[in-house]
Amino acid sequence: MNYENMYSKCWKIVVPSNCYIQLNMISFEKYESEDCSRTSVEVSITNKSDKYTFCPGESNWGPIIAFNDITVTHKIYNDDYYFDDGVTSSFSMSYRGESYLCAQKDIFRCDNGLCIPQSQVCDGTKHCYNGDDEKGCETGVFAVPGVDDSRLKGISLLKGNWSPSSGWQENTHRAIIALYLATERNSVGVDIERKLMMKQLEAQALASLLRNTTDPLTANQLSMFVNALTASCQDPRKFYGFDLVKLLKDKATTSPLTAQPVFYLALCNTEETLPANGTRELSKILNSDLEYPFLLDVQAAAVMAISCLRANEKNGSNSSLIDGGYEEAVARFKTIQLKDGSFGNIYTTAIVTQALLSAGEENSKDWNLQAAVKHLMKHLNSSSVVFLGTYLILPVLNGKSLSDIRNINCSVGFQQKSQGNFAPDVKSKLGPKMRVQYSLYIGDEKDIVHSMSLRVPENITVFDIMQLADEADSKYKFQWKRMEQEVYVYEIAGIVNDLEDGLFWLLYVGKDVNSIIHVRE
Repeated sequence: MNYENMYSKCWKIVVPSNCYIQLNMISFEKYESEDCSRTSVEVSITNKSDKYTFCPGESNWGPIIAFNDITVTHKIYNDDYYFDDGVTSSFSMSYRGESYLCAQKDIFRCDNGLCIPQSQVCDGTKHCYNGDDEKGCETGVFAVPGVDDSRLKGISLLKGNWSPSSGWQENTHRAIIALYLATERNSVGVDIERKLMMKQLEAQALASLLRNTTDPLTANQLSMFVNALTASCQDPRKFYGFDLVKLLKDKATTSPLTAQPVFYLALCNTEETLPANGTRELSKILNSDLEYPFLLDVQAAAVMAISCLRANEKNGSNSSLIDGGYEEAVARFKTIQLKDGSFGNIYTTAIVTQALLSAGEENSKDWNLQAAVKHLMKHLNSSSVVFLGTYLILPVLNGKSLSDIRNINCSVGFQQKSQGNFAPDVKSKLGPKMRVQYSLYIGDEKDIVHSMSLRVPENITVFDIMQLADEADSKYKFQWKRMEQEVYVYEIAGIVNDLEDGLFWLLYVGKDVNSIIHVRE
């Protein structure tokens, strides 16, 4: 039927990408007529030819599911008779949009309608805008009332004792370890203040190494520098020409038995293998019946070292691990907990609690974690707290121990790697220097030659020189892989060892740069 007068109005509903919309007609009323002869509502979907028409008076409308934009058009047809009478027509519709993900199984729906996979619930990261996915997830340390507030207060206290000019003086390495272990879960980035702290750590470590001949650097201090550099995502093996890991490993073998667990823990955090008798020494400590008052602290450090070794063993290293007495020591720690939650003095309590956390005992029911954490929090919030207490307690309040240094996130944003041309920095490194010439000869007839002269520390290795050249100029970029105790270089300057093409890289070392004697090594 044709009408001379028609009223029409439309609305467009935009469907976001990766979402769909469900549209429902709630009511549709018209004066007098109860069919589509005088009025209708049409729904069309972009890129689809189908149209959905709704008539007044009906009540069994089905929902419309759309994955593209929707257009809703309301039409009223009038002839002169109805037009003069003022025909009315009204309707009510509702719609809701959801992500495709919401239609799948095993999803979690946030308050704002966002859907996330169930696997992202309770993962330590807030995916919902108001943190719905992390509410009620706290277990272990994080379930202790007030633990986050206490941790943040402790971090503030630690930073309050920091000086822009001198850091934490002789405690800078320990403060940086505590700061990184106490940092909020899944936090990212490094601010300007923390970069300055890293430079202070470097300066103190270099000064200690430079004084080593007149004021020998103890293995204890060295282990703390190694831990601090590892925690701050720096490589203690390549520290301005010094291999601190090797230095520590050498010193550890000549140190007293009771001092070795902290050294072995630092080595493990760098994924370094222990000396030949290392695990045997740790077992000896755990099974010791000596009556030293500090033996419990030493045994707790040994448990953390073995916990670290066990974790590394799962990742394919330290496969010869011997951990005799480990389980017995962990069980014994739990039996000596006092009614107030402590394991003795505040420092021993913090160390033993760290050891139990490292052993995966956070949710075990045969010791009182909450009481231990509350005891530590009470001390941290008191006026009698000193630096050592803050250093040992803060990691516990973040569910961490010294054996977690190896797990600190060193992805992009955390790394303290030097940027730009690295070669000029070599000139400023401390210690005796020598000049070396590093050259690449490409082709049997030396078709292409690249050379670089570097002034480097005398104790540097060829591999270190190659890495310095790689940093300074992309022409010297190389690829390598560690095979047992050897480093196998298989590509330099984009040229790979190629059996069929007869291409191989060989190393020649000469005594001086003017007359190179080719000695294959």
